[in-house]
Amino acid sequence: MTEEDWTKVKEIVGEALNFPPSERDSSLNKANLSAEIRAEVESLLAFDKVSEDFMKLSAVTFSRDFISTDQPEENVFEKQIGNYKIISELGIGGMGAVYLGERIDGKFAQKVAIKMLKREFNTERIRRSFSREKDLLAKLSHPNIATLLDTGTTNDGIPYLVMEYVDGMPIDKFCLENSLKLNSILKLFNEVCGAVAFAHQNLIVHRDLKPSNILVGKDGKPKLLDFGISKLLDEENEEQTSNTILGAMTPEYASPEQIKGEIVTTATDIYSLGMVLFKMLTGTYPYNFAGISSRKVFEEITRTEPKKPSESTFSNVRMSSKLLKGDIDNIISKALSKEPARRYKSVEQFSADIWRFIDGAPVLARPATFNYRTNKFFRRNKIAVIASFLITASLIVGISIAVWQAKVAIEQARIATESQNLAEQETGKAKLEQEKAEKISKFMAKVISYANPAWYAEGSKFGGNARVIDAIEDLSGKIDTEFAGQADIQSELHHKFTEVFNFVAQSEKNPDKSQKLIEKQKFHALRALELRRQFYGESHELVAKDMFYSYPYFGDDDEQSKMLAKAIQMMRETNPKNLNLPYMLEAYFASLTDEENSNRQEIYRRNVIPATNESNYEIAERYSKEMFELTHWHFKEENVSIVYCNCYLAIALSKLNKFAEAQPYYQVCKQAENNPKYQQNSVGIKKMVKRVEEIMKSYN
Repeated sequence: MTEEDWTKVKEIVGEALNFPPSERDSSLNKANLSAEIRAEVESLLAFDKVSEDFMKLSAVTFSRDFISTDQPEENVFEKQIGNYKIISELGIGGMGAVYLGERIDGKFAQKVAIKMLKREFNTERIRRSFSREKDLLAKLSHPNIATLLDTGTTNDGIPYLVMEYVDGMPIDKFCLENSLKLNSILKLFNEVCGAVAFAHQNLIVHRDLKPSNILVGKDGKPKLLDFGISKLLDEENEEQTSNTILGAMTPEYASPEQIKGEIVTTATDIYSLGMVLFKMLTGTYPYNFAGISSRKVFEEITRTEPKKPSESTFSNVRMSSKLLKGDIDNIISKALSKEPARRYKSVEQFSADIWRFIDGAPVLARPATFNYRTNKFFRRNKIAVIASFLITASLIVGISIAVWQAKVAIEQARIATESQNLAEQETGKAKLEQEKAEKISKFMAKVISYANPAWYAEGSKFGGNARVIDAIEDLSGKIDTEFAGQADIQSELHHKFTEVFNFVAQSEKNPDKSQKLIEKQKFHALRALELRRQFYGESHELVAKDMFYSYPYFGDDDEQSKMLAKAIQMMRETNPKNLNLPYMLEAYFASLTDEENSNRQEIYRRNVIPATNESNYEIAERYSKEMFELTHWHFKEENVSIVYCNCYLAIALSKLNKFAEAQPYYQVCKQAENNPKYQQNSVGIKKMVKRVEEIMKSYN
């Protein structure tokens, strides 16, 4: 509780003591207090009823120190406590206060937080509780838990703890003032979970988790504070009623079992963490705590079902409720279950579910239906899923054609009358083709089964949490075994997987991950080429295609240029209309015109097939015109490949000082520069436009 809040508590207690006990509740209702402040006031007023059993003091006598606006009998400020001097007050509560202290023994400069009991509470029982807090803190060494530095007793017998000073703000306020996004809030919260989990591993339950006990420093790291009412799990169960009366726990964040005085376990902290996360996300509570008595607060917690975060009226709108609807609602609802057994089994499990949400994986708090897992499976891999669908779609088209052709062949073979033996042979071939097509179809259909965690499904070893790239990688290792002896199918699948890994590698921003994907791309490209040659021989359009996909992995520029030139020659001879040919020419063009590497330009000029005495830009002009014709044959005018061909021609012609001939191609390239249709390619187009303009300027 802050000093401002405590001042308000003192004022209200002073006013309430002027009323008879029967009228105090009515006066508090009119004050419209927060649940925390009201609970503190009621706990102090309650001493009027229990003073005989507790400290033999009336409420007036007991509360005098809190109500008085004068300084305490002994001014603690500037007072030396062990090796420390008290500088100012940080916070104050019913049984004690926390002060900012400064080390004064000269060894080094250090600010600390000093926690001391109030003189009125310096009883044997509370000293035992204070000593127990010291023992608990001594066991906890964690980067997200405030460290115990020292302990002792003042000259007048008041025990104190010297703690690491955290210059920060409550975690919910930190989220608000820094306008944290959803995932940032969840990651920050998971750091707190790590600290609480560590305490639980040491058999310590905090029992008072709330934002004001979790401060976030200037470095953005949260620190867990105040283990004052913590307990060891192997301790005998203490009487909870006195804790409630004393206001030792904070009602808003207390679990139903704490309110009822039942046995406290780690599930209690899980509930409080759920409340903390709710407050961090929405700025509000899942219950209606405004202006009600502690008794009503207790009834809300123990009887009313909490609202879901997405249903809250946000006190400060930081995010759309749509972001919280679904998984986050379910995660927090599970943590806030009335029955401890229905909450997460551990803080680690709670934290892991949040990580699942961040990673786009299915969460435990939501029923694991097939549709839910499948949806998660695709949504968390927006880039890789496109590649997967491209493979599946292309194969399905090919498979459909193959199946149709197989059926036609079977029918033709069946009705053939010329030769029974020929008919049987054709029928056998057709059946083999149909079997191959069906086997490929089943193989690629396994991509979907990776979303299914059942023991019989491909996703079982991933628990149904496989990413699309996981499924592709797993399937890629099964090609040669599932299609043993069928080099034509093996080669086609290896080629398709080459395309996938190339696509994903280009999209991957992490250099290490990208390099691993490139290595997989290389493996499949080389394997596809090997199998194509094995099945089709040395001269075939599919061999030429895979030579094109593999040439970057062969030796130096000299070897690569020879292989690409040979692939282009083979493609021209076997199928000059093949869609891959213009892209093969484009790759050769790029090296012929690579102004940053004149050595590469010369190597590619020298190795062109057929050999020629032309300059590299003269060859580039021929190649760009060939590209231009092929691209127009395959695509419509508005296709980006046609735009690129215009740009290439403009570059080659400009370098040859053919500016008049280059102009129309340059204009097409220039007009596409800001065309919304080509927005995804705008950077590349702009670079080529700039290059043409620089060439023209250099000749002028």
